[in-house]
Amino acid sequence: MPKYLIGCSGFLYDSWKGVFYPEELPHRKWLSFYMEKFNTVELNVTFYRLLKKEAFERWYKETPPGFTFCLKGSRFITHVKKLKDVELPLSTFFNATAPLLEKLGVVLWQLPPNLRLNLKNLEDFIENLKQYPVRHAFEFRHKSWLTKKVFNLLSASNIAVCMADWPDFIKDLPLTANFVYIRRHGEGGNYSTNYTTEQLKHDAKNIKEYLKQGKDVYIYFNNDAFAYAPKNALEIRDILEHMLPKSLKEKVEEESQAVHPVKKAEKKAPVKKTGAKKIVAPHKKAHKTASKTSSKRPLTVSKKSRENNKSR
Repeated sequence: MPKYLIGCSGFLYDSWKGVFYPEELPHRKWLSFYMEKFNTVELNVTFYRLLKKEAFERWYKETPPGFTFCLKGSRFITHVKKLKDVELPLSTFFNATAPLLEKLGVVLWQLPPNLRLNLKNLEDFIENLKQYPVRHAFEFRHKSWLTKKVFNLLSASNIAVCMADWPDFIKDLPLTANFVYIRRHGEGGNYSTNYTTEQLKHDAKNIKEYLKQGKDVYIYFNNDAFAYAPKNALEIRDILEHMLPKSLKEKVEEESQAVHPVKKAEKKAPVKKTGAKKIVAPHKKAHKTASKTSSKRPLTVSKKSRENNKSR
């Protein structure tokens, strides 16, 4: 049975204080508060810089079973290397983020707007991704990538094409995977638009259709200015709850799990024998090097990184 996950592109925004987060709530408790409202988050920080494993281990431990992280792939791979000669950077990225493996939903690869189609590079990159058996999605920012050959290539590997409302040409694209990945950047990609109820209803109707087709749906709001992202995410969730048939809604909610359940001891997932490269989740190992200080310090994203809007 398909499931839908609704959340925001990040949760550490000072502008949300006093609007979404209570004024007196310290930064270190923001994730806990966020989890009371949502069961998923898209992490953009992994695009700008690679954090230490301890950071991902902490996030794993602080979130309940059923919580899902989606990660934005490193810009070093997409914007600097431009998908070429990336075996080592890919290994570095997935080794660092391995603590989140059991709660990992999708890794999003956003290509720069000045990068034109190179089918050979894309083929090689997808071949490299097969070593890391998680869901992947591409957010194309140049029209040249939107070809039948590209869609067929993605479909063959169950890789989704990210749908977004900016640029305009990636609003409605073919479904190339058994899941759908949607990002809402704000009209014109300005990250500061408050979506209307009618706009959210339109998205909800589409999500309902995707679910009917048996596809999981991930939708993240990136219009973080003025705390519009959590506001819109909560509203579309309410719209969907009233729109879905009771039987489908109950099943989806059951599989998505409660947003903030009572924590239980997690069972180890069985390891499937495949030819793919095994990624080990280090949270199951003892880490003597993790300091008490670093485990309590809240993670922040640099102002410079957040101002780099063209890459969000």
